[in-house]
Amino acid sequence: MFCVAICDDEEVLCSQLERVLEPYIEKEVLKVDSFYSGESLCKAMYEGTHYDLIFLDIELQMMNGVDVGKKIRDEMKNKRVQIVYISAKQGYAMELFAIRPMNFLIKPISAEAVWDNVEKAMELTDLYDTCFEFKVGAEYFRIPYGDIMYFESSNRKIRLHTKYEIKELYGKLKSIEKDAPPNFIRIHQSYLINRTYVTFWKSDEILVNDECSLPISQAYRKKVSRILLQNER
Repeated sequence: MFCVAICDDEEVLCSQLERVLEPYIEKEVLKVDSFYSGESLCKAMYEGTHYDLIFLDIELQMMNGVDVGKKIRDEMKNKRVQIVYISAKQGYAMELFAIRPMNFLIKPISAEAVWDNVEKAMELTDLYDTCFEFKVGAEYFRIPYGDIMYFESSNRKIRLHTKYEIKELYGKLKSIEKDAPPNFIRIHQSYLINRTYVTFWKSDEILVNDECSLPISQAYRKKVSRILLQNER
């Protein structure tokens, strides 16, 4: 079951988010726990409670949300749980960068925003359960598909762009595309992308992770447009 934690010192907000998530809870798609302090959330996680997604308030009274995020990533070594920060104000970009949150929501939070983030986190969790496996020389690698932003092909060489590094291997993009999860879409003869990381797109161009612009070739534009439009609904 998909497990969600809500951590906010405003009990009213926790209750509101729980009500928003009731359709998922009633269908037994997910389980929700609420915490009213960063300390109580960390205690539960240290004791072994697993979460796939955390809605985490930044302005917590004792241990704030930034410190909680650092504990989760650095002390607990938990890189897989998705964190969605919630706040009454903006301006935390630099503090949150190292924690790699999935999103940042400003209060008041709409039901649609909550649902969208739950769906995205579920999609990412599925991707992290399967790995791309390959060999370079005498070394074997297993990289979760959820960490891969895109594959780039040049002649017989493949460059695998992850959130953290670039790996190179020999192979064919067509073979990689055949075995990749449905979240990966071909946009060009040379590019196979993970649509989770698409932050902007237009007919002939796509922006990956807010930093890398890739071309969409004429042959793929209709298909890419159809898939991305479906993903937005």
